[in-house]
Amino acid sequence: MNCFYMIFINSKLFTIAVKILILLILGLLFSIQIFAKSPYNKLNDKLDNLNVVYLNNKIRVYYSNDLNNIDFIVDRVDINRNNIPDYVENIAIQANATLDVLNHLGFINPLESQRYKGVAQFIDIHLISVKGNGVAYEMPAMWGNKKSKQDKIALLVVIRNNIENFPGDYWTTVTHELFHLYQYGYSQFKGGWYLEGMANWAERSLRAGAVGRNYNQKLPQTQAELEKIYNTPYNHLWHRLAVLSDKTDGTMKLPQSLLSQTYVDGSKVFKDDKLRGYKFMRRILENLTIASNEISIQNNRDPYYWAEKDQRSALNRPIILRVIQQTMHEFGMNKTSEEKNFLQLK
Repeated sequence: MNCFYMIFINSKLFTIAVKILILLILGLLFSIQIFAKSPYNKLNDKLDNLNVVYLNNKIRVYYSNDLNNIDFIVDRVDINRNNIPDYVENIAIQANATLDVLNHLGFINPLESQRYKGVAQFIDIHLISVKGNGVAYEMPAMWGNKKSKQDKIALLVVIRNNIENFPGDYWTTVTHELFHLYQYGYSQFKGGWYLEGMANWAERSLRAGAVGRNYNQKLPQTQAELEKIYNTPYNHLWHRLAVLSDKTDGTMKLPQSLLSQTYVDGSKVFKDDKLRGYKFMRRILENLTIASNEISIQNNRDPYYWAEKDQRSALNRPIILRVIQQTMHEFGMNKTSEEKNFLQLK
């Protein structure tokens, strides 16, 4: 009887040990999946129109100086007479300033993100003729047939080649598009209400004012108001959250080396030293990473390559909403009736 009992115990221990081993193996596989790198596109698209490249740190700006091409840089002003259009130099200046300020604020540079690190080596900005002002692409790319690309994988941003009076006192298009790369680096979630709304907030890191307009418009208080947010890319939600999460004046405490930066004509890159809510926004992105990885595991998805329909699915809305609400609780934003009503929404 004792012998049988010992065999029984040993078999139970063996079964438990096997189960633990299986869990450890599964955990390892999930860990490998989570820490995998982003795939990239191998492209052979012609870039003949973009016959010149301007390199500035990790930013490569590709443009055309061929008068006969549609992508020709019309604005040929060259104040410093270095044979590079100021338009091109200013694009690179704004790009590098964006990376510098967001690094100062603790956001993870896309090139250093878990997703893109070790894959993409540059951020390439193509100045071409397009209808909108710009677009940022999620997938890294390598052009195998273009010598100026040096067989290097890069993240891609397209900016219109003729934005009027860029940068002036208004245009922060490059900042907006680069922030999308940050969002892509943190999670797989898309949707205009999230991508465009938060990127519009991020532009204020270079623009004047601590927050955008309509910041005093209340958070959605009903499901109907929330649905309106979901259907409004440039909504007030993110500016309102920035104000409610940050009771300071929004001073970023930028080093003088950043504050003193100028465009080619001597105008200031940073219009002031104000941006409210950056700690809250950074935490939302970090929490979105966790949510994105969990969904990848649950649905057996590549954590860095969801199908576009899955990225933009309306089913992600309540998930992103819960992340926002969770982050609000972390920041103690659950005291007022406005906050409480919003926290009840699903």
